[in-house]
Order: sequence, then structure tokens, then C-alpha cells
Amino acid sequence: MLKQSVKEKLEQLKLKGFLRSAESSLDQMLGQGASIEDFLDYCLDAELNDRSNRRIERLLSQAKFRYPNARVEHIDYAVERKLKKADIHRYANCEWINEGRGLIISGSTGVGKSWLACALGAEACHLGYSTIYFNAISLFDEIANAITLGEIKDFKKKICAAKLLIIDDFGLGGFNQALAPSFLEMIDKQSQSGGLLITSQVPKKLWFEQFQDPTIADAVMDRILHRSYELEILGRSYREKIFSLE
Repeated sequence: MLKQSVKEKLEQLKLKGFLRSAESSLDQMLGQGASIEDFLDYCLDAELNDRSNRRIERLLSQAKFRYPNARVEHIDYAVERKLKKADIHRYANCEWINEGRGLIISGSTGVGKSWLACALGAEACHLGYSTIYFNAISLFDEIANAITLGEIKDFKKKICAAKLLIIDDFGLGGFNQALAPSFLEMIDKQSQSGGLLITSQVPKKLWFEQFQDPTIADAVMDRILHRSYELEILGRSYREKIFSLE
């Protein structure tokens, strides 16, 4: 049994995983003849695992996913959806994020684009990538609000600090042209530092129409389209299935 003074010091050092492991395993391990070094190694592994799990929980919480329980292992590979496990596994390993690439998930309304984006985002969190999720309309509202409050610089910094930026339902709801320069700057910085995941039911050829200034449209599209993989989901509406998974 651990001495009270040892417990208190481990608590002060915030070694929660180490403490739990030591309290539950000390007598058993020493009774089985384990060395002090083996015991310390066991407890240190427990501490590292505990810290890793807490970081994952923190990243998942900070991401603010629309579907927080979406996970890659729950993906429905029904034939009509035309999803290939090999493609999903390739995107789930997140190498494309390291490469500064993007992923565009397209498909008609209700087929599960947002859910899949959240599932891949959760996988990124589990691999240690900071992730932030926005519905496109909400993102533009926040950009407008930040400009009004004179906080756009801090907002851009917050967005670009994430290793993965998810923009859901891009192309819906119109676009305030006054926001275009700030949006372009965010996309540009994100393209240099991490990955971008976009879902949209709007055909890519219509994305240009979101921007009145063709120069900005070309610049934004260049940073999105030319560096992105594409994944299309087909089939019937998936909403009933999604709600059953939540």
C-alpha cells in the first residue's frame, strides 16, 4: 500500500494515471516478485496512456462536432452508398492532413456527408490532431461578428491553429461578399499548416458563383480544389440511420 505522503505528492504532480496504477497494482506486482524498475515502468505507461486519453477527450470536446458520437468503425458500407473501405481507411490515417491536403465530401442532402466528416474528424482527434468543426453558415456568421467586434485577427488565429478545419455544408445559404477577403486569408493559411475537410451538396462548378469578385473566387477555389481529394456519397437519405447511432 502506498504511503499517504506518496499519494499526496503524486496528486500534487497531477500524475493521476501513475497514482491509480500504483494503488491498484503495488502489492500484487511486488508480491509476484516484480522489480522496482518493472513497477515504475508499468506505472509510467499507465500515466502516459492516461495523458493520451485526456488529450483525446479534450480535442474531441474542443472540436464541437455536429455528431459527437460519429466514428469510422460505424460507417455503413451499403452497396448503394458507393463507399470503399480502402478509401475510408486511407483518409482515416490522416496522412493527407500532414501533407496539407484537403478532402471534399459531396452528395445530395441527407446521405451522411456531415456524419462522415465528423467521424473522420474524430479519428483525427484520436491521432492527436487539433480539429475544429463549423457549419459554413455559422462560420461566416462568426467571421462577420469578429469583424464587427474588431476581433477578426484573433479569430483567424484560432481557426488556423487547428490542424484540421472542417467546413460543413459549404455553398448553402449565400455568402456576404464583405467576408470574402477574411475567408480567403483563413483558407490560405490553413492550406499552409494543415488539412481542410469540406462537405457540400452544391456542385463544385457553382462554388464560383458564391463570390462576386472572380479574382477572390479563383484564389479560394485554387486553395480548395487543387489540393483536395474527393469522395462522393450516393444512395438514399441516411438521416434515420444517423439518429439511431446518436
